[in-house]
Amino acid sequence: MSKSYYRSKPAAMVVTVIALSFVLPDSAVAETDTVARAITSASVKRIARNVANQEINKRAPGLSVGSAVSAQSANTASSANPVLFARVAADGTVDPANSQGVTSGNVTKPLSGGLYCFSGLPAIKGGQITPEIVAGLLQIEFGQLGFGNLTGPSGSGLCPPATQFFVTTVSRNASGALSFSPGPFFLHLYQ
Repeated sequence: MSKSYYRSKPAAMVVTVIALSFVLPDSAVAETDTVARAITSASVKRIARNVANQEINKRAPGLSVGSAVSAQSANTASSANPVLFARVAADGTVDPANSQGVTSGNVTKPLSGGLYCFSGLPAIKGGQITPEIVAGLLQIEFGQLGFGNLTGPSGSGLCPPATQFFVTTVSRNASGALSFSPGPFFLHLYQ
């Protein structure tokens, strides 16, 4: 073959590359428009849902959200409601109209401050208290329920020996310091 044949190849290649550079950008734009039309918001949601379901199935096989609608245990769980409850006045008396399973006989108030000791009740797993707001009375800022007997500075119990749990009520005095102060509260106990 002659030398001119080899020399003409690069020239033809240059012409081809230049021609393609004018044609390809238009086809790339056309292809992008086609892809954009093919991917709709509905297809993106479908793809995302499928990927999410695959991940859930991989991490928690057998999990079903559909059964949550028919979960009856939440409607019938006896532990969801307090078994025992009471409205306790600042002096430790229990209001029988707003109480169940707790009487004034279950409450001892050994100090003049906000300490209430409870005994003679069935075994409980937990509970909570909520301070009651009463107009004209010193407002209790918070209360605390503790199990067992509250120990004083001398190491002895501040409540009688048979105490199951105690409640303390705390308010802020005129100088702004917190102190144990008697105040009414609601008691909720769970078995």
